[in-house]
Amino acid sequence: MNINLHQPETETIIKHSLNNSLSSTEKLHKELIKKGFSFLRNYKIDNYSFDFYCPELKIALEIDGYAHEYSDIHNQDAPKKLHIHSLAIIVLRFTDYQILVDIEEIIRALKFQVQLLSRNAYVV
Repeated sequence: MNINLHQPETETIIKHSLNNSLSSTEKLHKELIKKGFSFLRNYKIDNYSFDFYCPELKIALEIDGYAHEYSDIHNQDAPKKLHIHSLAIIVLRFTDYQILVDIEEIIRALKFQVQLLSRNAYVV
């Protein structure tokens, strides 16, 4: 018996995701403002851009659509991950679906990350 671990999405689902990616970005942006977070949109660092970035916290938020499921897109992201890690920037990745369905979980994850940063901060 074969079990497919990855089932490609239909063209209809992919088109739906692309059409709703703007709405997921807008929804996240509005929720960040509502919760008091100060993130810049479409922020560029060196040759890489992020959907959202907070310079004070050094946290970037990336919204992944269906395109990130494909290996060529994943391979393009690998050098970005290494470079950004070297700059001590934390990247939290979420899918369009997560934003549209459970945005409160995204806010909880972000708050948890901020708490971790504040625990690890020290004053000289």
